[in-house]
Amino acid sequence: MQPSDWQPYRGERYLDFDAVDRHVNELAAIAPDWVSLERLGSSRMGRPLHLLTIGDRTQGNPDHRPAIWLDGGTHAIEWTGVMSALASVSRWVEGLVQGDPTLTEAFRQHTAYVAPCVSPDGLHETMHGRPSFRSTLRPPRVGTSRIGFEPHDIDGDGFVGWMRWRHPSGPWVADGGNLVLLRPRTVDDDPAEAFFLVPEGRFLQWDGVRYLDAPLELGLDLNRNFPVDWSPFSMFGMDAGDFPGSEPESRALLDAVAKRPHIAAAVTNHTYTGCLLCPPGRKDTPLSPGDVNHMHRLAKDLVRDTGYRVYKVYPEFMYDPDKPIIGTWDDTLSAVFGIAAFTLELWDPFAWAGLEPEDPTTMWRDPNHDRIRAVMDKIVAEGAARPWQAFEHPQLGPVELGGIDYHRTVRNPPEPLLRAECDRGHLVVDRLRRSLPQVTPSLTMRPLNDGIVEILVELENRGALATSGLQRAVTVGASPPVRVALHGADPVAGDRDQTLDHLSGWFRSGFGRSPVYPGLGLDSPRTAARFMVRSEDLANVRIEWWAGRAGRGVLTAKGK
Repeated sequence: MQPSDWQPYRGERYLDFDAVDRHVNELAAIAPDWVSLERLGSSRMGRPLHLLTIGDRTQGNPDHRPAIWLDGGTHAIEWTGVMSALASVSRWVEGLVQGDPTLTEAFRQHTAYVAPCVSPDGLHETMHGRPSFRSTLRPPRVGTSRIGFEPHDIDGDGFVGWMRWRHPSGPWVADGGNLVLLRPRTVDDDPAEAFFLVPEGRFLQWDGVRYLDAPLELGLDLNRNFPVDWSPFSMFGMDAGDFPGSEPESRALLDAVAKRPHIAAAVTNHTYTGCLLCPPGRKDTPLSPGDVNHMHRLAKDLVRDTGYRVYKVYPEFMYDPDKPIIGTWDDTLSAVFGIAAFTLELWDPFAWAGLEPEDPTTMWRDPNHDRIRAVMDKIVAEGAARPWQAFEHPQLGPVELGGIDYHRTVRNPPEPLLRAECDRGHLVVDRLRRSLPQVTPSLTMRPLNDGIVEILVELENRGALATSGLQRAVTVGASPPVRVALHGADPVAGDRDQTLDHLSGWFRSGFGRSPVYPGLGLDSPRTAARFMVRSEDLANVRIEWWAGRAGRGVLTAKGK
């Protein structure tokens, strides 16, 4: 493929997985000096789990440079996360192909790893008419008895909307101010006007009597299948898998990050709330208060001018304040690998409807019907709602079908708004990329007495993040150390391989950001190693350096 034939993806439309697959292969073909594509593994249905690596391949191994991780599509219907990840890669690659000097210099110094679609089965199936499900096509656990109501395209039109039927026991009544909306029933409402409201569907093993939901057919939540604080889990009919990393998709991500120790920062794309979430998801986290505050403060910088808000998952984004959120990917990246990691919740339908933010967990714990009505009014005004139509249900008899396109209004933006959401997502991710540690090495020589030369190797971090990413990475040994080693000569004194302290970045949190309390801090952005060698050995001297997650390199010294 020639560059002139390639069309960058900017979020113009939603892509199904086949289109995603074509696009990532085009990215690797259009810029082979900058992009490589590998298959981390396969989904349950055999679809590829892609990983794109963006970095200069002509001047060494991109895996040896400081790196950012980006992924999307952990949850099946959160399509915007996939599209935003693809749009970010396209913007980077477009700039590299065009020779943008800022981007070419940046990607000579660091690397981006992008897994655009963590659940390819989920993306494919929900885009092609399957009712919503959480993550993957893992079947129900052995012994699960599935009796009750489940969503299904009952009229065969390729769309699973809403279904209602009148019944004096129903908990809903029509909201007269909206085409399709129902509101919670009150004691003053006429029982004759009451409805049951469900997704369009059918009863399994229908006994003709009981109105209850069937256990979910596809209830696995990949974002509870990671190691951090994992335990058996159940919420809204979903579970966390059989053990941490039990699923091929989650295991592929864990293995990929473990093999790439220079990843210092990460974003995992989700929907919907319009916010950036900071780990941890529990009170008794192994992360230090310093790491937690550092990520929170950095998050505020990342979202400037986007309209996104910032929340600490604990205690600000908890479904149940007394229960930790277990097995999440961002918390695993931070607590297990020591990576500064964030969950980006793209798209805010409430802001789209003109509403001010509220406590984000209220929508699950105590939904506000006035806010829901405002969103529904917006959806109706945009023509994304189907009016109620009579239908003869094979089990229930007369019902009505209607409702909204939930996938393209609430969970994801209407397609005309997708590009703007991808642009906001890219701004966050690209800022995090620019925060990576960036170590500049230098070598100087000073003659001493008796033909001895002192070699001074200095390493200076000019990036925002420390060379370890988080301090947690040092504690658990996840980051490579900072080392300088002498080759080609025997040192006259001292060690030929010296381990040094990690280098701080310029980003500060807490009191470190206050000009009222100036100071250098307890960690330095600069360090040095010294070697004494004989002058006749200088021509053979080679200095190898490793700067934690800030990469590695080689320096040479030549003398008489």
